[in-house]
Amino acid sequence: MFRSNRKSLLKRITQYVFCLLAFGFLASCRTTLPVGPAESYHDSIPQAKPSLINIPVEMRLASLENLLNKQLTGIIYEDSILADDNLAIKAWKKENIRLGFEKGQFVYRVPLKLWIKAGWKIEKFGISLSDYREVNAEIALKFKTAVAINKDWTLVTQTVSDGYEWLSSPVLKIGPVNLPITFIADLIIKNNMATINEAIDEGLVSSLDLKTTAQQAWEEVQKPMLLDEEYKLWLKISPQAVFASPITVINGIVRQTSAIQGIAECYAGKEPAYKINPRIPNITPDKKLTDNFIVNLMSYTPFDYIDSVSKAMMLNTTYTFGRKSITITGITVYGSNENMIIETAVTGSIKGKLYFEGIPAFRASDSAIVLQSLAFHIDTQSFLLKTANWLYNGGIEKIMQKKMVYPIGADIRSAYNLVQENISHYSLGEGFFLNGKLSKLEVQQPVLTKGYVLAPLAFEGKVSVVLEEAAK
Repeated sequence: MFRSNRKSLLKRITQYVFCLLAFGFLASCRTTLPVGPAESYHDSIPQAKPSLINIPVEMRLASLENLLNKQLTGIIYEDSILADDNLAIKAWKKENIRLGFEKGQFVYRVPLKLWIKAGWKIEKFGISLSDYREVNAEIALKFKTAVAINKDWTLVTQTVSDGYEWLSSPVLKIGPVNLPITFIADLIIKNNMATINEAIDEGLVSSLDLKTTAQQAWEEVQKPMLLDEEYKLWLKISPQAVFASPITVINGIVRQTSAIQGIAECYAGKEPAYKINPRIPNITPDKKLTDNFIVNLMSYTPFDYIDSVSKAMMLNTTYTFGRKSITITGITVYGSNENMIIETAVTGSIKGKLYFEGIPAFRASDSAIVLQSLAFHIDTQSFLLKTANWLYNGGIEKIMQKKMVYPIGADIRSAYNLVQENISHYSLGEGFFLNGKLSKLEVQQPVLTKGYVLAPLAFEGKVSVVLEEAAK
């Protein structure tokens, strides 16, 4: 009976030990599969910052001067009636009008050749006595015009007399009567102001038709531009507001800068949908506009591409740590909020999945997306500390960080070159051309979204709109 009880006791002990071992084995099986971070992304996709595309409109002062001289030709003023004031005057343009710019105003010198007939006439007791003399003289009238831009893009001009100078003074002495020279000059200015003002205003308005230029640019930039036929890369700009600076003249160049603010986006594939808004907004004045401009774009790097690069670099590679080793048999990349997760399937001394996490960043030296502070995910770290301290301390994180490099420089450089090519001598119609040159490229902090790593790009450079005929 004692033996029977002893056998029964040994059997129960054996069963108990077996259960403990089985429980331990199952527990150890669970620890070989650390839980990876949940896949998640921010709800809102970051939008490109508004771009400011400045459009300086330039025209040579000499071209405006030529236009005025074409409009003012021949006889500018004529008064042939003697009966009212015993004075008749004809005024011709003697030589070309000279145009300048001083203290924020256009200044003009209008040389005239004068024919003057003056005298006196008395009728009394049926007797008519008179004496008329003719004389030629030359005078230069001076004017100045202040120009402002209304919010609706129209020009406001205010032209006033700025005096005169005699080029050859008239000498008129009719008997005892001396004809006042000042009176003649004032009369000429008074009677010519309306004619000359109208010509000046028409010349300025037609030469500096800012609204037409801005309207053309406003509508043109709303049409998607096919930057590359092979890759079907499109640039789409959605304008939002316009700005304008005052008119200035520097080194003989009449200059006025407008600016269109909007969102610039880059698309691959078919032409993005668009709808032209023909209504150009009113101007917001801005005295500090330059010809520098910024275009903000989004670079889209698919996770599929990152997966393929990761697999090419790491798949089926074996790493040895003393007597132990692991072989990477699978890699999947995804996002968990701001972190990029590298899920690796391994065999060898450890079988299961290991998870690494890091923050994507752009490395300017080689135009690549890299992972900063790449480290084991917390669950993986806890598992390794318990079961594979040799791997945790073996430097695998640094090895992985060096391998996880995703070059996007070719795509960025291609976009840079394509934008540069298409803003060089781009026709806006009616003789106006957009001339631009890029000078700087900046890539900002990448952002993880569903299926993509977004890298905001900023292109900086200079752009201007010129009238080809005026620039010759």
